Amino acid sequence: MMVETQLHGSRSAIGQRLVYIQYITSAPWNRKEIQRPLRYKGVGTALLRYARLRSVELGYGGRIGLHSLPTAERFYENQNMLNLGIDEEYENLTYFEYGMLRLQ
Repeated sequence: MMVETQLHGSRSAIGQRLVYIQYITSAPWNRKEIQRPLRYKGVGTALLRYARLRSVELGYGGRIGLHSLPTAERFYENQNMLNLGIDEEYENLTYFEYGMLRLQ
């Protein structure tokens, strides 16, 4: 995973900064179609959790954003990330954000 922490603002909370995930991948060889049984589970979720914690550390409230490849869109939707639609200025990829993290 590669993140950018200084240059991106939230699209869902205008004026707020966020951690932007430039690149994220986790065990692509571990897909159900290739590897049965799965050897690794939860790696992508753990990477997103780390990015959110980093966002909290930086004072961004847990906000993160990323552009998704079409094959990963369902994963981000299942993670309850907000789908902000296709970004025509970024290779027509769908843009997702997590809003402010509610700590309990």
